[in-house]
Amino acid sequence: MLERLRVHVKGWLGMAILILISIPFALFGLQNYTSGGSEQPVAEVGDVKIYQADVNRAYQNRVSQLKEQYGEQYSPDLFNEAAVRQESLNRLVQEQLISQTVAKDGYVASDRAVLDVISKLEAFQKDGQFDKATYEQLLQMQGLTTTGFIESVRLGIEREQFINSIVDTTLVDDSEVEDFYRLTNQTRDIRYLLLPVSSVMAEVTVTDEEIEKNYAQNEHLYKTPEVALIDYVELSLANLMTDINPSDEELLAFYESEKQSFMMAGHRRASHILFEVPEGTSIDDAEIKRAQAEEALSRIKNGEEFSVIAEEVSEDIGSAKLGGDLGIITEGMMDAEFEKALATLKEGEVSEVIQTVYGFQIIKLVSKEADTIEPFDKVKEKVTELFKRDIAGEKFNQLAERFAELSFENPDSLEPLADELGLKIQQQSGITRLNGEGIASNDKVRHAVFKEDVLAGNNSEVIELNSEHFVVLRVNLHTPEEVLPLEAVKNSVELSVKKEKSQRLLKDKAADFLAKATSGVSFNELASQDGVLLEDVGPVTRNDQSTPAKLLREAFSMPHPNEDERKYKLTTLDNGDFAVIELAKVTDGDVSEIDEETLRSFKVFLARLTGEVTLAASLANLSVDAGVVFADQSE
Repeated sequence: MLERLRVHVKGWLGMAILILISIPFALFGLQNYTSGGSEQPVAEVGDVKIYQADVNRAYQNRVSQLKEQYGEQYSPDLFNEAAVRQESLNRLVQEQLISQTVAKDGYVASDRAVLDVISKLEAFQKDGQFDKATYEQLLQMQGLTTTGFIESVRLGIEREQFINSIVDTTLVDDSEVEDFYRLTNQTRDIRYLLLPVSSVMAEVTVTDEEIEKNYAQNEHLYKTPEVALIDYVELSLANLMTDINPSDEELLAFYESEKQSFMMAGHRRASHILFEVPEGTSIDDAEIKRAQAEEALSRIKNGEEFSVIAEEVSEDIGSAKLGGDLGIITEGMMDAEFEKALATLKEGEVSEVIQTVYGFQIIKLVSKEADTIEPFDKVKEKVTELFKRDIAGEKFNQLAERFAELSFENPDSLEPLADELGLKIQQQSGITRLNGEGIASNDKVRHAVFKEDVLAGNNSEVIELNSEHFVVLRVNLHTPEEVLPLEAVKNSVELSVKKEKSQRLLKDKAADFLAKATSGVSFNELASQDGVLLEDVGPVTRNDQSTPAKLLREAFSMPHPNEDERKYKLTTLDNGDFAVIELAKVTDGDVSEIDEETLRSFKVFLARLTGEVTLAASLANLSVDAGVVFADQSE
């Protein structure tokens, strides 16, 4: 399980810590994260309600991931927004189902497992080693505590344990692999007659009555979205920091005054023995665990090897196999009580039994290096950042209160706010209730834009994007949703009607071609008619890139023809064109081509695939058991 997490460590923080946290925190304490109020939930999983705001956040995270994945090639047109939003909602529901199951069934991620993941996150590394200062700074920037972050990682690991308990335990035999290979490497000899819609559009005429009827039935297709243009003023610690340009003398003086901040704690290597006390454990059972810990400590004091006892009795399975070894412990990575006890130990010393959030522990300090202070030249960049943050922080705190006062005192203008505090009035256009660029990519901002009092002409309340970033906005221009007049969209409506009529006409023609082909008329003869194209594809695989995807799916769903027989099928392509498919031959993949390495690879892949199908079925059952309810979105 940990190996898979290590593989994905870079991806977890590839787009910043926020994306990482959104995975385990997606529904961790969800009800406190959403406003709820009178808003109706879009889904309910047991006692947990999921609101549209939660879906919006998940959707935006998914869009960010897609942008990261596709880079410059990303375009919103590549993805169906409704489908991505539904996927985001389904993911939230599934995550909550897993979280509830994890809590109910008692999945536990050990301290060692959590430590192992966090210490290998690339974002927290400096010179190839975990850096406590970087760790704390990045968490602070996201408004997160170390305790909260650790627990989020722990929840992520526990979810992974649940998933892997299903996915990674699925077994397949060689015969299943061979059948899978035959199927996935199958080729099909196909030809198809293509009947494009464009070939009959010239024959079609459209009346004004038909245009008006289509327009009346499909007015929703011809609406302009509700959109807003806003003016806004922001107070941002980051912006204040950009205006500060300290001299080397100022930085050096700051470094000398804050030298202890640049202390590098010597590496501490520790081992432990854990007796777990999960949440909800009775007092009597907890006392049994304490007694077991005291007994283990007594054995150590009587001369037995710490590592031998750890391997024998520790309930942290991962470290127990290593004699309790936790590896290098960096300050801030463990439970506070653990670190407090560790700090009191000398090399080779063993602690008394201590109680942490995980249970009862016995700690041994294996080794410790001396603390050192990093030289100025090495930490100059960090010193600069801290200096600017210190100066900007004071100014930010001074301005923040006045920022709120001026906004309240001047509800109909941003100018007094901007003028007195020396801030710039900025603009952002193209904002809808669900989407926006720049400052409006934040759903808190979009929510404020479309509040009734703001649309009426008032300033918004102070919007706290985070503890270091405040915004006040007002609507400069608001265009309500409206149906475009027929005159403005007549050409589009006419084209739509013409295409519909052409497809109906073409469907009859294509059905006639199918009947003739089935009765024995050759494709060559049928292809000689005007407007019909014959495409001789030949043997194709399921992954052929040169054949229309839908046609390929249809071809591989057709029954096998007998020898000297042909099978035929009519299908509509994604662009509205029709195709009559001729299937001449099916050839299974040749199992004799499989070498041992390929066989092993296919076995792993098939087991994983089968496991994921089993997981999907398990989640479906959990959904029924939890009484998952989706709101009716049709209204």
